[in-house]
Amino acid sequence: MKNVKKKNTKKLADILKNLSNDIIIAGHKNADYDSMCSSLALAYGLKKINKNVKAFIEPESINKISYFDLNDLLCQKITSKDFTFIAIDLNRTSRLPDSIEEYYNNANYRINIDHHNGNITNAEFILSDYSASSTCEIIYDIIKKLDLNCDKKISELIFTGIISDTNLFSNAASSKTFSIVSKLLKNDVDGEFLIKKFYLEKTKNEMDIISYINNNLIVSNFHYVVLDMKKPLFNLVSYSDISKKCIPAILSREDIDVMIVIMDFGNKKKGEIRSKNKLDASKLAELLTGGGHTHAAGFSNRKTIEEIIKIAKEYIDGDNGGK
Repeated sequence: MKNVKKKNTKKLADILKNLSNDIIIAGHKNADYDSMCSSLALAYGLKKINKNVKAFIEPESINKISYFDLNDLLCQKITSKDFTFIAIDLNRTSRLPDSIEEYYNNANYRINIDHHNGNITNAEFILSDYSASSTCEIIYDIIKKLDLNCDKKISELIFTGIISDTNLFSNAASSKTFSIVSKLLKNDVDGEFLIKKFYLEKTKNEMDIISYINNNLIVSNFHYVVLDMKKPLFNLVSYSDISKKCIPAILSREDIDVMIVIMDFGNKKKGEIRSKNKLDASKLAELLTGGGHTHAAGFSNRKTIEEIIKIAKEYIDGDNGGK
């Protein structure tokens, strides 16, 4: 699938400067650090140019970004009747939190900023850059086009989103990504601290899940594991933390080329696909009603475990395992 719309950053910055109504920013459900940090960085920047802006983050995720001390930018209830809605880090509106999607539909103007392939949102303005490492990388460009300086707060937010979504620069990081990061580090950002806190640091439950996955991987023409999300161990850790903090640790195994982690919620199955070779994870994810990037993708469907594994095996066989 190709991006349906891609508009330039300068034009979006001009639109943002001229907005006179309220602004609501929200990322995808089960938010990761790229989603949350890009939402907060943009909200913080827009507040600097005197916009009435709020960011929505799901209540269960707010504690993850407490370090940034931006509670004044957060909202849990939208009361405005005249607002622009900015959907962040998602390529379809069904990925918005359930409690917030109706506000997107009722907004007077809708903007979508994203870096995933296959954009099918219906926003009036879509900035979709599949070449960007993360949505935070796009937000950096917007901040600059707004003629704002990246202060320490914005720099920390963007740095954190980038290290999270690139798995510490191991996925989709370009020369532009490294250039941006080098500039952010000049703004009194303690990169070592942020990497340890938001990428390397793990809870005991996360370590237990890493151990479980490592010990229960099934080897076919790819590696896969099924997690029963009704069991206590797995429902104590969020989907995004399994994706961003547990799975990367397993990928360091030298014998893994392609790995799928299937999360069984009963009627619904969610999954994460990772490829360390030439196999395009996003194309496999599309067959499973998902999407993503070449080396990292996800899906959500109501298929059986057996159906998911069969589709994956057939695709990987047809692609010669990505070799």
